[in-house]
Amino acid sequence: MGRSKSRKPRRQRGAATYTLRQLQPPGEAYGEWFAVERGMTADQAVRDPQLTDDARDLMQRLARLGPLYDYELPMAAISLDMAIDLGKLGLITGNNEGSLLSLNDLAGQLGVNGTSDVRTSLHRLHSIGALLVELHDDTPLVRVVANRPSKPGDPWIFQGTPESANVPSVCIPEQARELSAEQISTLMYMRACQSQMEQPDPEKYGRFEGINGPDHARELFNSVKATGLLDYHGCDACPAGHLCTRKTRR
Repeated sequence: MGRSKSRKPRRQRGAATYTLRQLQPPGEAYGEWFAVERGMTADQAVRDPQLTDDARDLMQRLARLGPLYDYELPMAAISLDMAIDLGKLGLITGNNEGSLLSLNDLAGQLGVNGTSDVRTSLHRLHSIGALLVELHDDTPLVRVVANRPSKPGDPWIFQGTPESANVPSVCIPEQARELSAEQISTLMYMRACQSQMEQPDPEKYGRFEGINGPDHARELFNSVKATGLLDYHGCDACPAGHLCTRKTRR
């Protein structure tokens, strides 16, 4: 495990798939990043008796969150995780007003209340850039992303801002609740890719926690495609690929 300050993205060849770090999310919460060793466990993280309680807590979080962020995560992820511990989280709307919501209420607004693990769902949305964390007086608040940059240097566009009016909207329909938890998570990932006009990457998704490699990812991609829900248009809701509770087909 190591930690480092922001650095310039590595040069990519061909059609690039950029990481969250390479897309340079704005704000101080993304000024510091952690590289986590693959296979690191919470037990390994706390073996050193000289560690302080704060250092032990940080290492346990890194071990648990590493797989969700492909083993490179920002301080924003730690701040988000600590806020989730409290059971409430602030949400910033397009007019820059913030509201403090319970996790269940926030999950309902983001459409992830159909999954059993709200914490994991919020981190997965964060890891793919569907929402970002902002620090206000050291308090983490989340803001929903309407359009993630296609390459480093492009702007981040947030839901509810004037710029988001030109961003195509996609949502996930209520029928997705009939899917397994694995399929719901995969549908969220694929819809988020769709909103960014990117192809789902089985190599990348295969490294997500709970996904057993690229072959398993391809199986999940195919099972989601077979449901017909990937191309479903139900409402003009959040383009972050959330679970929409509206039933109106447009």
